[in-house]
Amino acid sequence: MKISVAGAGAGKTTAMADMIIKLRTEMDDHMNIFCITFTNNAVACIEKKLKKYYGRLPDNIAVSTIHSFLYREFIKPYYFLLFNKQYERISTAELPQKVTYKAAKIRRLEESKILHQTVIPERAKWVLVKKTGDRKVTEEKRKIIRSVFKNYCGAVCIDEAQDIDSDMMEIIEVLDNDNIPLLLVGDPKQDLKGHKCLRQLMEKYANFVDYLNICHRCPQKHLELSNQTVAEQEQQYSDKKDGSIAVYFENDTSCNELMQEEKFDLSYISKKQDEYETHGRDKDRNIKIAIAEEIETVMRANHPASADIAIRRESYYMAEQLLKNYESSNDKVKAMKTFKYNDRKAYGRIINILPDAECLPVKEKVFVNSIDSIKGQEGNNCLFILTTDLAAYLFGEKGEETTTKNKLYVALTRSLNKLTILVKANVEEKYGRDFISNFFNRYI
Repeated sequence: MKISVAGAGAGKTTAMADMIIKLRTEMDDHMNIFCITFTNNAVACIEKKLKKYYGRLPDNIAVSTIHSFLYREFIKPYYFLLFNKQYERISTAELPQKVTYKAAKIRRLEESKILHQTVIPERAKWVLVKKTGDRKVTEEKRKIIRSVFKNYCGAVCIDEAQDIDSDMMEIIEVLDNDNIPLLLVGDPKQDLKGHKCLRQLMEKYANFVDYLNICHRCPQKHLELSNQTVAEQEQQYSDKKDGSIAVYFENDTSCNELMQEEKFDLSYISKKQDEYETHGRDKDRNIKIAIAEEIETVMRANHPASADIAIRRESYYMAEQLLKNYESSNDKVKAMKTFKYNDRKAYGRIINILPDAECLPVKEKVFVNSIDSIKGQEGNNCLFILTTDLAAYLFGEKGEETTTKNKLYVALTRSLNKLTILVKANVEEKYGRDFISNFFNRYI
């Protein structure tokens, strides 16, 4: 196993593509290289770089999301063999926040032979590594499955490895024990999910870790600010000497005023609060899918003879109409009149999926991105709204590695040229203007 730690703007995608090209020259043509990452956008970026080099994507290089890889290579062909159960499709719907409701939703999906993507790593681990209550015959089958995979797998390359969870970590370790070449590229400072699994692997395989400290994105001035929150071996440097940092106080200038004065490529905050709204299209889409799946379950029970495709189309249409009604009425009960079935449990589940109505009118809201949503993105001119949770790490009040600290690092490393920081009023109230101004003057 080889682990490359590459900070923001280090060219992880390019480095990954170069490593794949090198690996391919060193192995037999019948062996496959699996390059896996966590988003469709990252998949497209890696494919683009490989196609630029080869002219087309070679047949023995497969680039996909981690969920697609695990489902295609292990769950779909082998899950039935081990556990006598088959899945027909994957769901990406929004899950309830409460653990009990979440588990119930996943269970209902599985009864319809639908696998939710969030549990794919766990199910793949059951196929490759272990499951509670395993029988000896299952363990023997598992060894055969791994042997078959090893016969055609030349290497597994994992991009954005900071996002791997404990189930995926166990899969990685068992593949490593099987002597399958593994290459992990990631940045633990950008772990916004709190898994900390890449850190654990870095500690366990310390002799196989290298650091890519160059940053091709940010000016050195920005890195001097971000580096003060980073361990020495992971600090970065840049050849870009230009660039600027501007600091404003919300008590002097509102976010809307700043956004009218300047064109920001990215505007972001830790999470939605007060007048700042961070709901995006992806979240709205996931809510629609979640409602459609609940309606689909009810329709299947009431119309068992109907074709699958007809039920799916109708349930999605009903979900769309329900959300439109809610958008216009801002009343959950009125919106639910679209739901025509006499199923009180399903009614309760659907109405709870609907997001709570917002207190502020839309016209008074400031729409920006969450830091989670802009990880992996960059812009020439970026606006970072500094809140109290991140200020505690920026000003040295807190220092332990947490997802909040990692959000701060991501926020400080998005800009190619100008980074504008808007200090929220409650941050100024807590730390004082003089202290904040003196802190930033060291970097401006």
